[in-house]
Amino acid sequence: MNPITNITNREFDRQRDTLNLIASENYPSPAVLALLGSVWQNKYAEGYPGKRYYAGNANSDELETMVQQLALQVFDTTGEYGVNVQVLSGSPANATVFLSALDPGDTVMSLDLAGGGHLSHLHPTSAYLKYYQLINYGVSATELGYEVDLTDFKQKLAQHKPKLVIIGFSAYPSQYKFDELIKAAHDGGALVLADIAHIAGLVASGHHDSPFRTGAAGADYVTMTTHKTLRGPRGAMLFAKTDLMKQVNATVFPGTSGGPHLHQIAAIGQSLLEVTGAAAYPDNQPFEAYIKAVLANTLALEAGLNVGGLEIVTKTSTHLTLVKLPDDVDSFVLQQKLEGLGLITNRNQIPHDLKTPWRPSGLRLGTAALTSRGLQADDATAIGRLIAGIVTAKTSDEDATAAVKNLLAKLKWYY
Repeated sequence: MNPITNITNREFDRQRDTLNLIASENYPSPAVLALLGSVWQNKYAEGYPGKRYYAGNANSDELETMVQQLALQVFDTTGEYGVNVQVLSGSPANATVFLSALDPGDTVMSLDLAGGGHLSHLHPTSAYLKYYQLINYGVSATELGYEVDLTDFKQKLAQHKPKLVIIGFSAYPSQYKFDELIKAAHDGGALVLADIAHIAGLVASGHHDSPFRTGAAGADYVTMTTHKTLRGPRGAMLFAKTDLMKQVNATVFPGTSGGPHLHQIAAIGQSLLEVTGAAAYPDNQPFEAYIKAVLANTLALEAGLNVGGLEIVTKTSTHLTLVKLPDDVDSFVLQQKLEGLGLITNRNQIPHDLKTPWRPSGLRLGTAALTSRGLQADDATAIGRLIAGIVTAKTSDEDATAAVKNLLAKLKWYY
């Protein structure tokens, strides 16, 4: 057998035969996957609709324009924002904003990593720190756990006067309060980038506060990936206020990219059709109902973890939950053990974490992927209890393996 085919078949089996609880992963529809391998892969289309540098792009123009219109429709932004669908993924989308909005030496303010921020938000490993200064805002304890500390946020705005404030996260179980954070940033004279990579599906379905607002109430830039809660292909979209789009587009092409990945753009379009209801995911469930199920399943998962004796960092109101592991548990070893039992997770830092990012104190879990496979709330609770039993050594490996097998038997597989 072709060795690439052999590896691919093994990966197919791994995905089918494990419980995927990674909050940033999902299962796009077969129609989305088909477009990723379609004839769009063969075409060069440098430029933008109506102004290409190669012949044969009438269909490319129609495709890209349609996907742009779908994106604006899904997020109800028509007239206030434009969108670039050529950005290749989330980190390049954020970098495009830096290159569009900032000058060397400018200051950027973003959520610290332990508080739930993302590496692409100019954290210590970022190559862009050669050009920009970084200030982090943090989180503080509330009745529900940890949320952005608005006092700290405003104090640092006043003290450091950042040119750009990033409002977004990768491990933040609460709902972001875009309205008050955007207002504070704008009042402080900063531009605002809202990174909604994790919650794009929640925003699109009306289950999360939106950064898309008119006038000064809205974020200046909004980036997102398309493969998490939007359930599309790996990719991204970059929205900006209409007066900022010319610079954004020039930064993407010819500034940092050549020919767009039309197969990716087509697949994004298919996933957006599924969000609008003009096309259907294989289970024929409306997208809004899917997101409601994701939220219900995450609450149920969290309940099982809690009943099983694990500490929840912050009560979830999104698609993910964050667990504080016992001090004597090595999160790297635990992650490997869970994988061996068929439970796919990722270790993660938690607020004010004293451990290293490689062996942090937490475990991040999400339900978007398993909900796509038909996960029900009672089984989400069972998964939480199962993980807690493994962490506390109350559940044997034999029992855990059997439980995973029984749970998998209830799930759908569309490929």
